[in-house]
Amino acid sequence: MTSKKNQGQVNTRRRQHLLSMISAAAGVASFNFGNAWAARPKKTKQTPAAVFPKPEKRSITLATTSPSALPYLPLLVAQQKGFFAQQGLELQISEQQSAARALAAVASGSADILCGWLENILAAPGRALALQSFVLLGNSPMMALGVPIRASGAAPMTLAQLRGRKIGVVALNSPTHTVAWAALSRAGLRASEVSFVSVGSPVGAQAALRSGQIDALVHMDPLMLQLEQRGEIVTLLDMRSPASSMQALGMHLPSSCVAAPADFLQRYPGTAQACSDALVQALKWLQQASLRDMLQLLPEKATDADAASSAQAMDAQLFLSSFERLRSAYSNDGLCAPELGSNLLQAMVEAEPTLRLEQIDAQRSINNAFAQRSSERLRA
Repeated sequence: MTSKKNQGQVNTRRRQHLLSMISAAAGVASFNFGNAWAARPKKTKQTPAAVFPKPEKRSITLATTSPSALPYLPLLVAQQKGFFAQQGLELQISEQQSAARALAAVASGSADILCGWLENILAAPGRALALQSFVLLGNSPMMALGVPIRASGAAPMTLAQLRGRKIGVVALNSPTHTVAWAALSRAGLRASEVSFVSVGSPVGAQAALRSGQIDALVHMDPLMLQLEQRGEIVTLLDMRSPASSMQALGMHLPSSCVAAPADFLQRYPGTAQACSDALVQALKWLQQASLRDMLQLLPEKATDADAASSAQAMDAQLFLSSFERLRSAYSNDGLCAPELGSNLLQAMVEAEPTLRLEQIDAQRSINNAFAQRSSERLRA
């Protein structure tokens, strides 16, 4: 019978073995393993004019859906690496069941800020709250469009062949719906020639795909990567990097961001700046993070070879593979270029003309001042 002490040593050795296997497979040796420390901002002397107010409100609540989802990865990094604490903030994450409920949490005052999609900020509820994105997390949609292997046949399928088909999206009038329509309209399809079906979570999306309820699926990793690896789908459009998104859509589109009511940014500029500093630091950390660094973000049980099931071990591998595909999709400075907001608004108008978004000034919902200062601080 193995003692607890010996068992702990066995677990440690097996965990180290998993780390070394992943490192060898991915060529991690070429990365800087010390970058978790190097990413911390250097302590430099600042003139009084360069000093921004300290956080006026140190305890803040952030509303979001699925805080562990890959589009929100910078938030997870900032929290787990202690970047918020370094800025003197105590962050509480309020997980909501939908984007609408996350917006409602901010509207009711039960949450101070929001982590979601820039599209939610530009839509009517976001405008009613006078929300402003002050840190952009994703500079591409982080999605893919795939069709079942049974539907693609021997010859490669084209987008034009989706005419008359059912396209699965997370929800109608959601970012997946907007991006899917942007891709299909570019391929020459009209709104009346396809049907969009709400499939919800990854579990619901898989069920709809396997049962034949939909003929194509637009979703995010790790689901899309998992379906590809299992040989269940063929990817027709990859929008998981800026380069592939530009090729698929003919324009760059943003994805996730952190936003707050304009009134909050004005009343608590020190708090907003501290939050921005933590998130931009996380974005810069992600740009140079090795797979070994990323593995440390997972719960211990998911990387302990003795305690984890084979499914959990696969989850770790899937997480790392998904991150590698998405690495370039994360912003490196938190800034949202003006054309990103304009492009997104154009895509939203085309996807849902009844929303009458043509007269909206997208730039009023984007505030780059905080991220700009954060980038300057971290370069110092």
